[in-house]
Amino acid sequence: MEYTPPAQFLIRRSFERYISLCLLATGLIILVRFYEIFIISGSAGYPSGSIIELIGGIRFDLLLAFRLSLFFLIPFLFIDHYSPKAARIFFAAVSVVVIMTDIALLRYFSATRIPLGSDILGYSFSEIQQTVGASGEINLTAILTIVLFLIFAVYVFYRWHDLVVSITLTGIFALFMFISLLPVFNFNPDPAEYRNEFIMNIAANKFNFFTESLLRHYLPETGSANFVLNTNDSGKSEIVSGAIEPTPAPPINKPVSNADQPSNAVVKPNQQTGGITNNPGSTVPTPASGTKSNPILGNPFIFISEDYPFLHEEKTPDLLMPFFKPGEKAPSFVFIVVESLGRAYSGNDAYLGSFTPFLDSLMRESLYWENCLSTSGRTFSVMPSLLASLPFGEKGFADLKDKMPDHLSMISLLKRNAGYTSSFYYGGDPKFDDMGPFMKRQGTTRIVGFKDFGKDYTQLPSNSGGFTWGYGDREIFRKYLTDLKSNETDKRIDVILTLAMHSPFKVPDQEYYNQLFEKRMNEISLSEKDMEYNRQYTAQFASILYFDEALKYFFAEFSKLESFNNTIFVITGDHRMPEIPISTQLDRFHVPLVIYSPLLNNGKMFSSVVTHFDVVPSLLSLLKNRLNISLPTVSSWIGHGLDTNISFRNLYSYPLMRNTTQLMDWVSGDHFLSGSTLYRIYPSMDIEPVNNTELRDQLQKDFVNYKAKNNFATKDNRVIPDSLKRYIQQ
Repeated sequence: MEYTPPAQFLIRRSFERYISLCLLATGLIILVRFYEIFIISGSAGYPSGSIIELIGGIRFDLLLAFRLSLFFLIPFLFIDHYSPKAARIFFAAVSVVVIMTDIALLRYFSATRIPLGSDILGYSFSEIQQTVGASGEINLTAILTIVLFLIFAVYVFYRWHDLVVSITLTGIFALFMFISLLPVFNFNPDPAEYRNEFIMNIAANKFNFFTESLLRHYLPETGSANFVLNTNDSGKSEIVSGAIEPTPAPPINKPVSNADQPSNAVVKPNQQTGGITNNPGSTVPTPASGTKSNPILGNPFIFISEDYPFLHEEKTPDLLMPFFKPGEKAPSFVFIVVESLGRAYSGNDAYLGSFTPFLDSLMRESLYWENCLSTSGRTFSVMPSLLASLPFGEKGFADLKDKMPDHLSMISLLKRNAGYTSSFYYGGDPKFDDMGPFMKRQGTTRIVGFKDFGKDYTQLPSNSGGFTWGYGDREIFRKYLTDLKSNETDKRIDVILTLAMHSPFKVPDQEYYNQLFEKRMNEISLSEKDMEYNRQYTAQFASILYFDEALKYFFAEFSKLESFNNTIFVITGDHRMPEIPISTQLDRFHVPLVIYSPLLNNGKMFSSVVTHFDVVPSLLSLLKNRLNISLPTVSSWIGHGLDTNISFRNLYSYPLMRNTTQLMDWVSGDHFLSGSTLYRIYPSMDIEPVNNTELRDQLQKDFVNYKAKNNFATKDNRVIPDSLKRYIQQ
């Protein structure tokens, strides 16, 4: 009779075989880290001194190896019981897939400077093709690298699959497998431990980041189905008489109490006010010097219906009027949304040096907010936020497409109630990020994309793979001006989105702008160390200077037109450029906001914190008072209006969405909640981790409350009631 070994012997032998394979997989994962240290860091231009963080990141690679080993232990032992060869092939295949994915994610990070996460779920296949094509990462070198890693990994498992491992090493590895589950070990780096965000991302294992981001997306925090509204003085939700018509609503989870603070007002006990002198037109109190907590400041919204959780009395103060000359003629508006224009390299005290000399000169003649925040780290939210102050929805408001809830916007309101026309100009495909469909929904009169330019215009140079996004900034401006000259009407809202400051960062006359970059560094007297750092990103800085000269051309030509003297220009960035390493989690959102017009009395710089959400409420308030335009007495704006305080302060709380699937940042007064880490915001817009559990818990509660309102309003067409549609229907 055939001898059958005891079960415990078979399990131990299978376990030893498994640990030997795990050691091979661990070695290959560490090899990917060495590839990043010795190859990628140099070719991708990682900042000098990052080698320590790269080496320190090995602990996250080991954590991945230990947890994967533990995760696949039971499946391996089960398969090994019936077929050791099948078990070996199973584990080797899984390991190779993980390693190849890690390399691909590393290549993506080296090109974009941002680790890929759940944001991949927010884009269509064609949009992913465009993004990858622009990065230039699909090239012979990248493909050859992946193929070589694949061959080597397969060879390792084939050659050493029967590696004999000592009992001691087996025990040590098994011990670390189980220890890795302890909550004291973070799967990804703790932001509080790193001097800036890019260094933190260097240390992270890119596969860890990707999988954890997907888990957060599919397993969000619990309790987000409930929301509460703020209250009036009586402590009860108030319905403004005659403001809206009652509309049946589906059942929702009502709050137990309405006594909680509003989700978009700065929340703190121990209110303290006073201490900073307000400039003309600014009427809200400001925090006292040395305040350690965020006081309840500004004018919190009075929400008026749980059926429409963002609907509130429209009382945005007109703080812009004192800066404008008197007049009764309706002005035109031109919004210039600049791709990747960040404060890091534009405006006074830009920490990388300012590479927008013309825009800087324009700022001095404009209303300029140096501490403006974009509402996302990608382009997808800029139009809904800047033109309509809308909530995000699940993946960005425009992503809702034909399910987009009814809503108000500056374009739709002024078209219906003041006879404005509108246009949208973009040098690429307007369908990208659903910008075109969103603008069409607003009633935009004319939408111009890359197919509408014609043979008289030249596209941006293509990368090595033959990819180009479309037409450069000067060509976009030239196309707009040509069309405007042929039909220069009054009362217009024109929106222009630039393109050149985007991967692959190819511009016309590349060598000229490279030399202009060197000249500019000398003009602003950068240190040799700073120059050396910036030279790693010559193409990026050259594209910034290309935009700035295109903007100079735009204003030189526009100033010759009759309508120039009655036009208000709004210039801002959609987000900060990630390809030049981002310093902090807040830096990605830090952009300039400029309102320029010959109608201004004089220029003024403001250091108060504002967001794209605040622009439309302020501009409409200005128009309402200037022209007596009929506008609703209630609105669903997320923004409160632009704060015109010359000193640093933030009066409200706002959500910030990193990408189409990561809504995890919340600004509240002088604090910033990013993930689970709480930071203090300083006047320089630098941030520093703070240990304040009570405040962190309160802000997390407010943020969850906003998310609940966001989900309910956008999924159930609950942004505005039917009675407000008369303001936008033609």
